[in-house]
Amino acid sequence: MKKVVVNDAGVKLNGKWHFKGQEAVISNEEAEANKEFVTVLEDIRENNERVVEIVVKDENVDINVLKADIEQFVENYGKENISSADSKGEPKLDNPELKPDSKEVEVEGNNQEKPNPTIDEELEELKEKAKTLGIKGAHNMKKETLVAKIEEIEKAGVGEGQNPDGE
Repeated sequence: MKKVVVNDAGVKLNGKWHFKGQEAVISNEEAEANKEFVTVLEDIRENNERVVEIVVKDENVDINVLKADIEQFVENYGKENISSADSKGEPKLDNPELKPDSKEVEVEGNNQEKPNPTIDEELEELKEKAKTLGIKGAHNMKKETLVAKIEEIEKAGVGEGQNPDGE
């Protein structure tokens, strides 16, 4: 069995029409017959093993080390106590280049995205600064929008005796 995504305008898989961007689980024979119309996302094996293809674009990455790191991660995935965790409860990474940035989003075990606390602190600071500058609706804006509005106002010199509406 293979999990595939359709690349072409439409193709009939398992007796149903699937269109560009739709995913389907089909037999190996059907995947082989329609290989020019679909891209294989995952190879689902009968013994509950799944094969995931990873494309590494950086030529400097040692594939064998990456494979070992991924295998170790998969073995420990979902376990509450990770033996190689540091005092903060975060897993230690052998390769410091693979350590995620503080601005990235952490993914919990239940596949829900949870924003990193440092992002929330920065966003709150920007909202406060926007409030003092008189930017309306700052509480609903994203970080990038807030930064742009604040820079625009600071560049124009608004906030020093001027009305933020430009009156």
